[in-house]
Amino acid sequence: MVKTPEEYFADQCLAVPQAADATLSAAEQAFVQKYLGSDALQNMPVQEPEQVLAGAAGAASVAPELDDAHPAAHKASGTSAPSLRTRLATLEQVQMVSFYIREQIFLLPVSVIVEVLRHMPLTRLPMAPPFIAGVVNLRGKVTPLLHLDALLTTDQTMRYSEKSFIIVCGTDDMQLGLIIDKVHTMYMVSKDSISWNIEAQLGEGADFLCGLANIGERLHGIIDPELIVEKLIEV
Repeated sequence: MVKTPEEYFADQCLAVPQAADATLSAAEQAFVQKYLGSDALQNMPVQEPEQVLAGAAGAASVAPELDDAHPAAHKASGTSAPSLRTRLATLEQVQMVSFYIREQIFLLPVSVIVEVLRHMPLTRLPMAPPFIAGVVNLRGKVTPLLHLDALLTTDQTMRYSEKSFIIVCGTDDMQLGLIIDKVHTMYMVSKDSISWNIEAQLGEGADFLCGLANIGERLHGIIDPELIVEKLIEV
């Protein structure tokens, strides 16, 4: 039986993520210097909003299904970590959350989700590209909020309202807030239903996807937050 996102995350008994260390990663430093400035970051209020859902990536320990392949394990040992796609491709099944962006369904692996939040105030960044809605200091961690519709669909209206939800994702480099319309459901997807070699199928449309999952005879893109971080630092 497939659990709802609420049931799955409730079973994990996960606490609200703890306040982050004040030290910025290289990616966070690059983002702050490019769009914000260190003084603005220091003056930004820390937000600790109520969660809609708590995610697996907010747990203190490494997700057991990823073991030594997880970036945290490699960071501790000083070695280079494999990509999210490489890590997920080794699994027999991947637990994913589905959600809507402009009537389209996309997927995120549960292992990268820190928490799901509702709309919250943000700091606008006048010099940033349009797909960056702004930035927040979320529990002590600099967190850009991004318009996924601008990155993944042809709809460029980039709406962000009190009805919006935010999926907070953790990567080894920085934390992201992905603006979505609403959470859909939870899937356990077998490796036989996932295509990881998608560049030939999607071309440029694969820029922020690490795979395609065949669910109910429909293909849904699997978003890779690590690829989005690369875009943030490049632009």
